[in-house]
Amino acid sequence: MTDAELRQRLWEGFAALQTLLGGSAKHGFVIEKPGLVASVVPSAPDSPALNAAVAIEPETAPRHLEELEVRYGDAGVRRWAIWVDGGARSVTAELRQAGMGIASASPGMGAAIADLDIDLTTANPAPNANLQTVGRVNDLAYGYSEPKLAPAIAALPPTALQTYGITLQDETACVATAFDVGDDTAVWFVATLPHAQRNGLAAGILRRLLLDARERGQRTASLQASPKGRALYERLGFRPVGSLHLYEERFS
Repeated sequence: MTDAELRQRLWEGFAALQTLLGGSAKHGFVIEKPGLVASVVPSAPDSPALNAAVAIEPETAPRHLEELEVRYGDAGVRRWAIWVDGGARSVTAELRQAGMGIASASPGMGAAIADLDIDLTTANPAPNANLQTVGRVNDLAYGYSEPKLAPAIAALPPTALQTYGITLQDETACVATAFDVGDDTAVWFVATLPHAQRNGLAAGILRRLLLDARERGQRTASLQASPKGRALYERLGFRPVGSLHLYEERFS
């Protein structure tokens, strides 16, 4: 599996996430354009992660800026963003010229599941988390004292994703979800409570998730890596296949 093929699967999975977020949120909706999909979540007007467009084809991003600005503004959203491949330099230059600023940059990673370092002896024994728990752990892991991601995650259709959790001292301390897009498994919402980190929980839960994906006949897996998580994913056998840049606009 080439880097280009894995990168395409990564972006398709990312677009599927935004489609689920926008289509499931209260009063939310999805904007679909050739090469681009955007989620609109009016109930979280200050969250560019939830109110975001994904440019599957980077060159489509600039041509839809004006319409996106109008649609987000009409929905009462105060902060929205576009995910674009950081390697598309001419596109990112156009976004900056349009007044958008880069809010984050992270590696997109992918792997052929058959090549990953996974076995039963080091995997979490079974999935045991619901979407409400996944949302709560993600908010706490990212330092949000008030619910921010949790309502949107809890609103996702439970039958669309596989959810995973592992406990430490009688509480769910680490979570993850998986969503199959074709024969790629997109890995989302991997998070560990701050006091439970550095206990190998994420490694165990990811091995179980990937074993299950292999059992379902999935060929590849893709994910967005945080700076802290990249080393873990690389140990499992993932490799960087692209750069995910988030360009944000804030309405005054």
